[in-house]
Amino acid sequence: MRRFALLITLAAAFAASTHAFAAESTYPTRPIRFIVPYSPGGTSDLVGRFVGDALTARLGQQLVVDNRAGAGSVLGTQIAARSNPDGYTIIVNNIGLAVNETLRPSRGYVALKDLAPITLVGFTPSLLVVNNNSSFKTLSDWVSQAKTNPGKISFGSAGAGSSTHLSMAYLESIAGVKLLHVPYRGGGPAVRAMMGGEVQCVMVPIPTVFGHLKAGRIRALVVSTAKRSSLLPDVPTVAEAGVKGYEFSTWYGLLTPAKTPKAIIERLNRAANDALNSRELREKLQKTGLDPHPGTSEEFRKFIQSEIAKWRKVIEEAGIPKQS
Repeated sequence: MRRFALLITLAAAFAASTHAFAAESTYPTRPIRFIVPYSPGGTSDLVGRFVGDALTARLGQQLVVDNRAGAGSVLGTQIAARSNPDGYTIIVNNIGLAVNETLRPSRGYVALKDLAPITLVGFTPSLLVVNNNSSFKTLSDWVSQAKTNPGKISFGSAGAGSSTHLSMAYLESIAGVKLLHVPYRGGGPAVRAMMGGEVQCVMVPIPTVFGHLKAGRIRALVVSTAKRSSLLPDVPTVAEAGVKGYEFSTWYGLLTPAKTPKAIIERLNRAANDALNSRELREKLQKTGLDPHPGTSEEFRKFIQSEIAKWRKVIEEAGIPKQS
């Protein structure tokens, strides 16, 4: 009887593994949910749609974009982390994933426990931009007025703890100024608020505002990186504009629920890397200011670990209050 029970158990395990292998070898067989944890119009949304279209072509199934904004990307990330680990849920996330590990202790998930990295997508500088009607012509103007009127200059962000918030909190610390933070439900709404005069400035990734800049609807004061952007060579760096020691860029990457079969993660990684190495997608991303940087899932995992440690230190040293 014991031998018979053992044979039954082994047969069931073999059948299950055979079924899993068959499912993975034919993956995907239906549309894939593609979560963007921010509102439409921001850089994560733009990057997500570009990459989603490229993956749709390579996987043979539609990636259906699902914008789930809220709580600085926590809402959408919660949904992804709690989804069935079958390869039919992907999330495009950014630097906020690492930031929220410290900033939002009640987020309801642990990034590298509940999510499996697929690949890094790339990096983009940010721009400090103002309305064309603004009195700020240079960063020096901005710093001078901020020091004269502490807490009076308002800036919009994609939400408390978002990259658009922390990039400005970091600049406040380096420049020695105090600003008024006004959070919105995404980078797109924050930019629209700045253009409409609700807030005086925003610091956002280049793709979010590149079209507005080219159309002459807004003005860029500085670029956040150590070197000028090739897309906007006339925009000075923060250091060139008189504030030394500041450098910031935003990254984007793809993840899926933890416990997703390794074979499926590898399939997604190959498809994403093929897309990111293609001339078509690279040019599309580079034209909006994003530098593609594909790699392995393990490389992305180690990168996220380093970013969590980096931003924990920044948040604690800057005294940024934790969010509920």
